[in-house]
Amino acid sequence: MAIDNPIRVECADLHRSGGITQIYLRNFVQGDEVTFDNNAGLHDITSMNDGASGTLTWQMFDAKAETANLSITSSKENGTTAFECTLTWYVPTMNSARFHEIQELLDECATALITDSNGVDYVVGMSEVFAVGGNNSGEIYRSQTPANLTSIEGGTGAAYQDENGVTLTLVAKQYELPRVYTGTITPNISAGTATTS
Repeated sequence: MAIDNPIRVECADLHRSGGITQIYLRNFVQGDEVTFDNNAGLHDITSMNDGASGTLTWQMFDAKAETANLSITSSKENGTTAFECTLTWYVPTMNSARFHEIQELLDECATALITDSNGVDYVVGMSEVFAVGGNNSGEIYRSQTPANLTSIEGGTGAAYQDENGVTLTLVAKQYELPRVYTGTITPNISAGTATTS
């Protein structure tokens, strides 16, 4: 890989918004297919589908406004760079149904599809190189760099005006930066899902 392009900052870049507007999660299973694009100047995923119906279904995880954040920290050891991608968001109002869904995340190897406030979609917990089941075919059985639920913090609060809810943290240790998803995302708000193709 060569250093063959500059990084330029335009005026519009200085007026971008922070924050995340949507979080979708799913487990990849045998037969799911991902198309990676490494052409010059790109670090993208162009499609994610199940290889049969042509779509994948993701579950929507809502967050309180201005609480969701994706942070990336890199470190290099023995010539290998690792990226720790940390996704945090706040879920207000604790209840049984929400605890059930959070409980389901405890033992899952998830992939996150994240839309930021500028309309850019990032994939966290997915690797082209570190995938079990066919990194040459595009078929993904399981990513070796999944996003795992690493902490849950929060509670009822003590005072009437205290927050009631929990902050969830998912962490994926990857060996490449998160990829931008350039395919189609079709949300189904009433079902709380979205599909990609």
